[in-house]
Amino acid sequence: MTHSFLPAPPDHVPEELMVDFDMFDIPSGVEDPAEIWRELNRRAVPRIFYTRHNGGHWVFMDYDDIVEAYRDWERFSTHYAVVPPIEPFPVMQPQGVDPPQHKVFRSLLAPLFTPVAIRDMTEELKRRTVMLVDKFADRGHCDFIAEFAAQLPTGTFLHLMGLPEERLPEFLKISDVFFRSTDEAERQANAMQVYGIINELFTEKQANPAEDIATLLVQARGEDGELLPWQDKLDCAFLLFVAGLDTVTNTMAYVWRYMATTPQARATLREKLDDPSELLLAVEELLRINSVSNLFRRVKSDMDYKGVFLKENDRVIMPNTIANRDPAVFENPETIDLDRKVNRHVTFGVGPHRCIGSHLAKREILVALDYWLRKIPEFELASQMPEGNAFGGPVMGFKSLPLTWKV
Repeated sequence: MTHSFLPAPPDHVPEELMVDFDMFDIPSGVEDPAEIWRELNRRAVPRIFYTRHNGGHWVFMDYDDIVEAYRDWERFSTHYAVVPPIEPFPVMQPQGVDPPQHKVFRSLLAPLFTPVAIRDMTEELKRRTVMLVDKFADRGHCDFIAEFAAQLPTGTFLHLMGLPEERLPEFLKISDVFFRSTDEAERQANAMQVYGIINELFTEKQANPAEDIATLLVQARGEDGELLPWQDKLDCAFLLFVAGLDTVTNTMAYVWRYMATTPQARATLREKLDDPSELLLAVEELLRINSVSNLFRRVKSDMDYKGVFLKENDRVIMPNTIANRDPAVFENPETIDLDRKVNRHVTFGVGPHRCIGSHLAKREILVALDYWLRKIPEFELASQMPEGNAFGGPVMGFKSLPLTWKV
């Protein structure tokens, strides 16, 4: 029996809850893609609204609703929740399945990404950071994204997976299509391309096992001692592949863009470099204000949610940048307070599908900040920024970030 998870036409949506909004559409002249979300607040749109764009979906605008959608997997599923909707689409393990099924691969991966395990990676992250920064530090300028932010997290991920790092440019192009394209045929071809790469990698690791995540997945067994299904392993690696190639890159780009335009922030962060706990507090605040992901869920069955009728298979978008600026939760939410002590941001999600790589992401940013601010303490945005540089979608960011400094 074939199941369809495509949403129905929005005949159930009242006109007053309709808003013309496309998260992929960044108007000309808008330099920060998060601005299109903040503009919704300025327009005072309904706190739960519906847009016909990208297959049609709801948007939750309040922190409490976003957190509830993250946590309540029985009503808001991650299974086939992608926006724009497409079938068939990879059922990415463990993110794309709900409890209790998601625990199989989450339990397998969790030990690799604990705080202790990530601390053991610190020297390797430092080595990579030094190697990258030293290539351009004496030059006085760089494209931060192309030369650093895309290189550090992606190269680290490829190293952990056992993928050849010389293919990094190819993988970045694949990731760009996955997160940015709204063309159904292009997205299907993109998914098949990723599966082909992973299948080839797994086949090689079967013959030549190594100390890497790909080998761990290939050899993974269930509680019955039997090897886990090959397709489930491919689905897990698919998630790791796309998750490891984009989000941290764009978070770093936002953070360095903020530092480049805010001398006081650079000074404050330099003062914290020798105090790890204070630096971590500052990074948590930078993660709060610079959240780049707008994640989605699928409504599992018809329901009345706080007076709004949600229909089975409706999609829901949870914009973290909106949740992290909710004045009901954060004091002075638009102020970047690098000493903020209480910080309940949802940048990595909450609940059973909270980002399993969050500790690695933080460690990469901490290591990068430490070396960069010692090596290049003062820097600014280049005088000329590229046109049409910002992009939206499930992950927001910039195509380029030219920085300059005095040598």
